[in-house]
Amino acid sequence: MNSKADVIAVGNDRPVYPQEKSRWFGSVKKKTLRLAFSFYSPDGNEIAMPIASMSAYLKREFPNVEVLLEPVLILRDAEKYSPENYARMIQDLDADVIAFSIMSPHWYPMEPYFAEIKKLMPDMPLVIGGYQAMLSQEQTIESPDVDYICVGDGEHAIGNLVQHLLGTKHGPADGMWEKLIDGSVYETEAHQIGDLASLPFPDYDVFEKEDGFKDVNSSIFGPKGKLVLPVMTGRGCPYRCTYCCNTPILEGWKTKKTFLRKYDPQDMVDELIRLRDKYGVGYFEFWDELFLSNLKFVRAFFELYKEQVHLPFSINSRVEVMNEAFCKTAAEAGCHTIWFGIESGDEEFRAKMLGRKMTNKQVIEAAANCKKAGINRLTFNIVGAPLETAENMRKTLELNKAIAPEHFFFFPYIPLRGTPLYNIAKEEGLLLTSKRELHYLSAANDQQFILNMKEQPEKLSQEVYNEICMEMLAFQQANNRLSYDDEPATVEDKSFSFVEPESETKAEAPLPPAASNSLLDGVKNLFRS
Repeated sequence: MNSKADVIAVGNDRPVYPQEKSRWFGSVKKKTLRLAFSFYSPDGNEIAMPIASMSAYLKREFPNVEVLLEPVLILRDAEKYSPENYARMIQDLDADVIAFSIMSPHWYPMEPYFAEIKKLMPDMPLVIGGYQAMLSQEQTIESPDVDYICVGDGEHAIGNLVQHLLGTKHGPADGMWEKLIDGSVYETEAHQIGDLASLPFPDYDVFEKEDGFKDVNSSIFGPKGKLVLPVMTGRGCPYRCTYCCNTPILEGWKTKKTFLRKYDPQDMVDELIRLRDKYGVGYFEFWDELFLSNLKFVRAFFELYKEQVHLPFSINSRVEVMNEAFCKTAAEAGCHTIWFGIESGDEEFRAKMLGRKMTNKQVIEAAANCKKAGINRLTFNIVGAPLETAENMRKTLELNKAIAPEHFFFFPYIPLRGTPLYNIAKEEGLLLTSKRELHYLSAANDQQFILNMKEQPEKLSQEVYNEICMEMLAFQQANNRLSYDDEPATVEDKSFSFVEPESETKAEAPLPPAASNSLLDGVKNLFRS
């Protein structure tokens, strides 16, 4: 692999860095800097690919950095991972800096954790990265407990921060925004890494526990009894879905031709073989935003994978490319399941509001092609989107009933800052500004489904929304049957709940749902940090 980095920063005009106003420059006096990574896991996920990539880069480039990991695994033990107890866990690590990778819906639940950490460790800088920092810069850096935010790709930015804290490189931590002593913010440009070959493959050692991966939840829908490892063959998606964080990132990418980035097919296969043999992997889940973003890569990769890896896998796809030939080729390479978004069964609403312009005929044919090839189908569907009607929702259920996928998956629309659909919701006055908890993966013991937007009774009332969600849940329970040849167990029935917080002024950490009713049993880390 190449060693030369290809990093593009958007714009170069900025004021002189006032280093004398930096609270943290040169603050770490030790030879070895201890950096703790973290992320919030309300869904059971214990793998975060951004952290895996940054960890690998730090270990390669900075031998004087000790990488630690302590995610907030709220489902494992709600009391242990309360804000107060978690802060004490971080204190015990004796870290010099803590860096969180945060998704936007996790921001409010995480604020009490930041406050407790700063209360115990006011002299340790706190860094926020992930989609929250990239798409909501002002909201993130304005938090009184946040010192730096990473506004783009994080590998080189975290390396720059290490040098900044050690005082070995004068100037700002490039790729970061820093809150200075006087409260002002020094902004640097977002890093955009266009050459993945300049980076090492992700580090999975950081997620291992004392017994390896035996007690690590690393799978979304993979078989039990096997190590299912998430991997990525590249970054970027060429589509502009209105609800997706990828869209504003794509719009802000300076050189569009570098946005869709893939590893060399043979390099990727070699890495998968290494992972298979080192960890005893039995199944790969490809977590690419879109596995099929480069069909030339896919064709070459499938051939090499079939010849050299010999493991089942699942991928994220689009119905527009799922023709009979593609599905046959994927199945021959070992594809067990294809995940694809339907999002809405109403063609007009799906195209106009969600930016998904495929036809229902394409959806049905793609599903049929998968079935003919012997590939399981898993559909994603959004409910409660801005301006959605009851009729729109019913069409979503009807289309899924016509397909009868091996796994039907529905979840509430979450307004994500910076996305076109968020802006539409804002313009229409539909945002719930007092709703700070968005428990999109919490189980509903009472099976009540609550809109995440303001109710529009003439289009979709809260009562009707709940009724249709209950119909979807009934279909899910009757339909879902995702299974594995060597393990014929069916996937458990699942449901969602969307719960208003007890208080509008303080975000509380969500409690773990009852296992018997939990969607999370089979969808542990669908929403990744």
